[in-house]
Amino acid sequence: MVEALSTGFQNLYNKYTRSENGPQDDGRCEIYIVPPNKKSANTVVLVDNNTSQGFQRYRPKARKSFEFDVKQLCISKHLKWQIMRQSRLRTPTGQCCPICIPNIANGNERVVSNLRNLLDIYNIKTVKKSMFGCFVDDLKFFYQLKSQEYKYIYDEVGTHDIAQYVLEDEVVVKAISTVARNACADNLADGDSRFDEEMKTQQANTRCILTIISANAKNWVYKVIGWFTYRMVSLLATSLVVQPAQIERVREAEQSGLPVIYLPLHKSHMDYILLGLVLTMNNIKPPLVAAGENLRVFFISKLLSFLGAFYIKRHVDTKKDQLYWSVLSSYIKNSMKNGHHIEFFLEGARTRSGKCCVPKAGLLSIIVDAYREKVIEDAWIIPVSMNYDRILEGNFVREQLGQPKKKETFFVAIWTFIKAICSHYGIMRVDFNRPYRLRDLYESIDKLTQLENESLSMNGMEVMSPIICYKNTVDRMAKHIVYDCWKSTPIMSTHAVCFLLLNKYRNGTTLEQLAKDLSILRDKLSQGDRDVGFSGKSIEVIKHALNLLGPKLVVYENTDNGHFVKPILDVSALIELSYYANNLISHFMHKSIVALTIFKLVSQEFWNTSITEKKISRKKLVEDVLFLFNLLQFDFVFIKSCDSLDNIVERVIRSFEEEDIILIDMMLEEERRSHNMAKQLYYDSDDDYQQSHVEVDIHYRVNTNVRSLNKLKFYRSVMMPYLECMAESAGSFLALSESSVTERQHIQTILNQMHENLEEGILSYGESISVDTIKHSFLAFEKFNCLQITTKDNIKTLCVNNQSSELNEGMKVMSEYIEEFVKQIN
Repeated sequence: MVEALSTGFQNLYNKYTRSENGPQDDGRCEIYIVPPNKKSANTVVLVDNNTSQGFQRYRPKARKSFEFDVKQLCISKHLKWQIMRQSRLRTPTGQCCPICIPNIANGNERVVSNLRNLLDIYNIKTVKKSMFGCFVDDLKFFYQLKSQEYKYIYDEVGTHDIAQYVLEDEVVVKAISTVARNACADNLADGDSRFDEEMKTQQANTRCILTIISANAKNWVYKVIGWFTYRMVSLLATSLVVQPAQIERVREAEQSGLPVIYLPLHKSHMDYILLGLVLTMNNIKPPLVAAGENLRVFFISKLLSFLGAFYIKRHVDTKKDQLYWSVLSSYIKNSMKNGHHIEFFLEGARTRSGKCCVPKAGLLSIIVDAYREKVIEDAWIIPVSMNYDRILEGNFVREQLGQPKKKETFFVAIWTFIKAICSHYGIMRVDFNRPYRLRDLYESIDKLTQLENESLSMNGMEVMSPIICYKNTVDRMAKHIVYDCWKSTPIMSTHAVCFLLLNKYRNGTTLEQLAKDLSILRDKLSQGDRDVGFSGKSIEVIKHALNLLGPKLVVYENTDNGHFVKPILDVSALIELSYYANNLISHFMHKSIVALTIFKLVSQEFWNTSITEKKISRKKLVEDVLFLFNLLQFDFVFIKSCDSLDNIVERVIRSFEEEDIILIDMMLEEERRSHNMAKQLYYDSDDDYQQSHVEVDIHYRVNTNVRSLNKLKFYRSVMMPYLECMAESAGSFLALSESSVTERQHIQTILNQMHENLEEGILSYGESISVDTIKHSFLAFEKFNCLQITTKDNIKTLCVNNQSSELNEGMKVMSEYIEEFVKQIN
């Protein structure tokens, strides 16, 4: 009886004294990640012994609490206030594709997981706090790190290093011979002496290329630079957050004996620094990193080489640069064969817009070649995402407005570093997707490519050659990896706040209303299996984000109606705000595309009448969605090779039904069933003669009440800047007085026109002014046969008029069609 009473008293006490701050606005426990060794006098680090070491939280140093047991009713003690929840249920982000990677078990249920701040080394169990202070403890921690085994990639003295394997590689020898033969093709009369001389020249070139490419990783440099980077990141950021469960999965993959291929999304120069630091601090062997030749500047190039960087050209033509490509391929293959891991960015360069870029599959094809040629048995693929409350580079506004990129020099790097340490960048986070085998992904996607080729053959169409099939397979692999990684990237506080300000409160709102919408957004992200890189009260999260964004981007002021928040509507500020907001496009892009299409399919008069609903055709909806996918194919990866357009549209429509945007009726369900049955009967038929497949069209009822229309406008606004830019680009060609124009000149013309249209109110979104999107529009128009692009002496020329005027007519139709999507709605 006494035991039961004591339990009841304890539960009652806990109910009313669990937290000083009371319950949060959305049921979340408030967590603050604070810099190590900067705690106030009242701050205590609280640790849960049942989990890995966790966050620091602001709590009183001591507080009266009561303990109940059978013998004594209560004992008053001064104890550290125990935290409610060291870990919490998290969405299973970074899971493998269940279709392409069926051998890896994925769980859809939420799992208990904690986060770890690596900037507090006392949370890592290898170091205990000493009397000498944190500075000495940091040195001790990095000194005690495991020394990794690095077989030198290139050593001018050595004869058994990887360089020797590369120089003796059959492919490299053949490339040297081919280049030498082509070089002396005009001087065949000179005989063998000329060829032998050219062979020696090309062999010297090969050694020169290998010297430039090669990394020279050294353990002591990793430890020293690791310690220095750790101290610098501690000054720049509040915390460097990782999930211990992810680290353990990476460790298991690294210890399997197979090479590990790290494929991060590229946002900042800090990406490879943070990834190397995280792996080093967890005693995991860092990879060799593919770095652009633009980073080969005084002192920095040698330092990065000691940290495992090997330098490659930004653009490689495999036909013209045959020798360079063969050396690079052999170098990477032999590095993996000798136990090194590899890291490179599928996107090629840093994103200038915040969203992920369409990947380039060049380096990935080398990895796949190594597997197909049995150079390696297999490899682990680990997509990685680095996220920042603020990026170190500041912004890319200059480049997006057409100004030339600043050349990266030693002095520019030093000046950037000095400015960085005088600023604050909030939370940095590194997330690893679940590792999976290269073989599984390659075989699954290659099978899809072969099935597509067989379908072409059965329909009497020209089949793809083996080389084209292989290129398509590798390209689809790259897009699959980037798509999955981007869809699982956690959302930071600045991302969420900028997204709401640009897409819902462009004219400003109160702090309380913004906090309410942020809570709703967090719930939506959680329901969509997206993790967030922040916690606590939504109001506190917003204040944290506004403090990081600063007054140049956001107005935050006190008014008679309370605190008011409004984005700065200057073009430069909008472009920078959109950089952070675009991180959420991956979650909303499909809904946004469907919303754009719904707005196009209903008539303009419909929005000004009292009609309660409007029917739209599924067939037309899918056609327009496909058009937008193709139009924006150089800006986004919309779909994986194992998915289909029909499935995407169906998922969005189901979601819209749950939100009452699309009205549900029994007739629609019957139409769906008949549609699916007709498709199933068609594909299951084994008769020699098959009737033509009759497509059953479905009609959706669009709800037109104010609430559903506001939701549609919100979703529509997500992708509208890109459509506005495409419309401006297409319209600019109709005003051309000449048949052709250089790309650079026409880009500047479009930028000037967009600035004028923005001032006149024709453009609704200032962030639509983007050089990247304009360039991608040219490529899309070329795919639609509306534009011809020719290149001579590295100068691109755009041609929209020809003798038959077919191109000009096609561009006119294209411009009118895009305008139907971007028409302004009151």
